[in-house]
Amino acid sequence: MKYLLEIEIADNKVSFAEEFFKTISFVKHVRVIGKNEITNPAILQSIEEYEKGKTQPTPLNLDELKAMLDA
Repeated sequence: MKYLLEIEIADNKVSFAEEFFKTISFVKHVRVIGKNEITNPAILQSIEEYEKGKTQPTPLNLDELKAMLDA
């Protein structure tokens, strides 16, 4: 089973937190995620399909986009 855990850590405690998690035997991988980094696998897959030409974008007008964001 795989878990993805999101923890917010103060900038001055990042190195301590990374070392702490690496000492736990069942933690396999520790990395910092950038503020604007996309980590959702569904979104990443969608981007990859678009870049390969497998999917075409859905045209939206600005009002429809605002309605989607405010939902």
